[in-house]
Amino acid sequence: MINWLLIRKWLFQQLEASITSFESSYQEVFIELMELLKAKNYKVDDTVKQKVREILDENEKFIRTFLEGSIIQTTIKVGKSSKFADKLKEEIFNYKYPDGLTLSERLWKNKKEAEKEFFKVLKKQLKLRQSAMKTAYEIQKHMERKAGKKFAKLTKEEIKLIEKLRNSAKAMIKGKISKEKWKKILKQYQNYIKKRKESPYGVKNAHEQLLKNLTKAVDEASLQAVDEAVKWYMYDKQLYNIRRITRTETSNIYHQMVIQSYKDNEFLKGYKWKLSPAHKIKDICDEYANVDFGLGKGVWPKDKVPQRKPHPHCTCIIEPVFK
Repeated sequence: MINWLLIRKWLFQQLEASITSFESSYQEVFIELMELLKAKNYKVDDTVKQKVREILDENEKFIRTFLEGSIIQTTIKVGKSSKFADKLKEEIFNYKYPDGLTLSERLWKNKKEAEKEFFKVLKKQLKLRQSAMKTAYEIQKHMERKAGKKFAKLTKEEIKLIEKLRNSAKAMIKGKISKEKWKKILKQYQNYIKKRKESPYGVKNAHEQLLKNLTKAVDEASLQAVDEAVKWYMYDKQLYNIRRITRTETSNIYHQMVIQSYKDNEFLKGYKWKLSPAHKIKDICDEYANVDFGLGKGVWPKDKVPQRKPHPHCTCIIEPVFK
């Protein structure tokens, strides 16, 4: 009998080890990009564009290579054939999501969007030569807006606070408000962040990053804030995306491995959806774990079980239930 929990633990250990190694090498690549930008006096020429494309290509390659390797290694570990691995790989990379895109198409699209957005924001800020605060803020605001469309919408209170912080930073750089007032406003925002419940989509982290960038911009009021903005987009943001995609698709590999291993078993009653111990925020997984098809709480018939995790970072699991 396969111990699926041990298989899952092993699979995610492989993931963390691979990401840690990748982050270490990625840091060196990012430093090279920053040195190149400085050498070009922050001019986005063909050399800089090529370097950015190479970085994004490597990011995509890492995701593909890791997922393909995980499928092969896990297949061997559970005693399945290479034919089974090929079928699973086809299922993972060519499954069409609700937006009509496969994983392969999504990776390509994400890469092109990241490239386009990076150059758009960076060129705009360098061309305008606005304050260091403005440079940091615009990129942060851009990412908050992207997160709002995809994951969690910003509340009216958050938008109001961010605008207040932005205007205050602007006034501080221009010497229109005192340092004491600036610190008081920062304190208000810090208190708000502490009360902000964390979500699995990194919204709280984005607030903390925004606060960090604005504080730095005010303190230095120089093009160094551009470095911070670039770092946020080309380093922190890209690593976050890599971790999000690889974790989500690793979960899908495990998910599909369980489904494909038992779908032809005549004694199989269905698959039970079990909430992860790390599941803290109520979402669609609670519905999945409490659904009732007459087979028992949370037990899905094999022809109705969801073929994918319902949201990024989902750590819930399914277990086969036999007659």
